[in-house]
Amino acid sequence: MDYKTYPIKRQSLREIASILRKIFGCKNKYKFNVVDSFERIHSLFSNIYTEVVEDEELERNIPARCIPDFANNEYLIQVKNSVYEGACDEIGGYRAHILHEICHAILCILGFVPIMDRQYKNNEIKCYESMEWQAKALCGEILMPYNETQNLSTEEIMRFCKVSRDSAEKRKTY
Repeated sequence: MDYKTYPIKRQSLREIASILRKIFGCKNKYKFNVVDSFERIHSLFSNIYTEVVEDEELERNIPARCIPDFANNEYLIQVKNSVYEGACDEIGGYRAHILHEICHAILCILGFVPIMDRQYKNNEIKCYESMEWQAKALCGEILMPYNETQNLSTEEIMRFCKVSRDSAEKRKTY
């Protein structure tokens, strides 16, 4: 499910990604340590909590989720055990699932929360106003820093950044 939020440009997401890579202590110019960030996020953002759950606790098609408590400005990120283990094995898609949920929480903390809009028609949300698009785009910018990857091939992006082919191919279009 998607929600409309305040608009943001991709360039702004790139700047946020750069700052987040620094906050998380990313020393590798390509690979972002998703598992370490998941495990340490509460020490960096005291209102973000994480939990690895048994696969059966989440619906079959939901690898991870971010549960917001807007009243208390708190966020719980739950990740299926199989997804967590896959991320530990550096499987690109699993790494992206976890980071995507982290991005939801961080974007909400930055004020990109659901908004009510009386002008909202036909359930159409412009991508730059979509909470899902923003989390996906921020995730991609963290996993595959634009300046570092713009001249790399799809295969190089996959190898250096530990991402899926689909993600690496999308990076080549932005």
